[in-house]
Amino acid sequence: MKAWVLHGIGDLRLGTVPDPEPKDGEILVKVRMAGICSSDVRRVYSDGAYHYPLIPGHEFSGVTPDGTRVGVFPLLPCRSCESCLSRSFETCSDYGYLGSRQDGGFAELVAVREWNLVRLPDSMTFEQAALLEPAAVALHAARRVDLGTAASVAVVGDGAIGRLIAKWVRLLSGAEVGVFGRGDTPPRDCYDACVEAAGSAGALRRCIELARPNGQLVLVGNPDVGFSIGQKLYWQILRKQLAVKGAWNSSYPGDWQEAIKNADALQLSSIVSHRYGFGGLGGAFEMMRGKGERHGKVIAEFF
Repeated sequence: MKAWVLHGIGDLRLGTVPDPEPKDGEILVKVRMAGICSSDVRRVYSDGAYHYPLIPGHEFSGVTPDGTRVGVFPLLPCRSCESCLSRSFETCSDYGYLGSRQDGGFAELVAVREWNLVRLPDSMTFEQAALLEPAAVALHAARRVDLGTAASVAVVGDGAIGRLIAKWVRLLSGAEVGVFGRGDTPPRDCYDACVEAAGSAGALRRCIELARPNGQLVLVGNPDVGFSIGQKLYWQILRKQLAVKGAWNSSYPGDWQEAIKNADALQLSSIVSHRYGFGGLGGAFEMMRGKGERHGKVIAEFF
């Protein structure tokens, strides 16, 4: 089969590799659509992978051999640790992950545990289905905000996840919500809750500054290499008595079921700025790396 294979940092190549052989409990998925996450860009150009060669990609949808249309939950929990036994799979202590620890979705075929397959309603497009993963991640983050006590929410980071978090906050509550990218000026000086969705020290600094005393801070963005907040920002967290929560991945299947249910209300395709074919995936990575074009979610149609 054809696949985009990462051979080392900065070395992503389209090539031909053997078809995956499903193990017990796995099903082959023919990939139809896949999204590129900012974490994929970091993995290819800076952070590297757990092993090489690796096929990246964890936001994808496709079809099983019997014609079932599916989305894919990419986290592979051990299902035996304390977290898994309490169904908090996102905090599994010994997990795998499609596209980072195991081969993922930038290929014609992927072997996926049947347990991780999400059957799609007939009305859902493959593009919407490929966006279920970031939609579920964003919902998980939005639910980490205590919306019962937050009349105003700032989301710092205007990428796909940040925009989806804002969409969920609007759906879940009557809170005023704003999404702010680099250079944007918020209309108010402070917010009841601030969500960091960029993964940079600068974005975190802005969140801490925008949070009111005794407010909330929810951290979502995967941190840049060398991420550090320093003593001054740490002091601000203490002196403002901020309630700090992390948000990691998504709850399965709950967040995914809600994402499917609300796909139309979220207008998922509205966050897509660029669409590529399978052969153009390398160019998509270069575009995202160079940041020469402003972009939202970048997605590729495969076969």
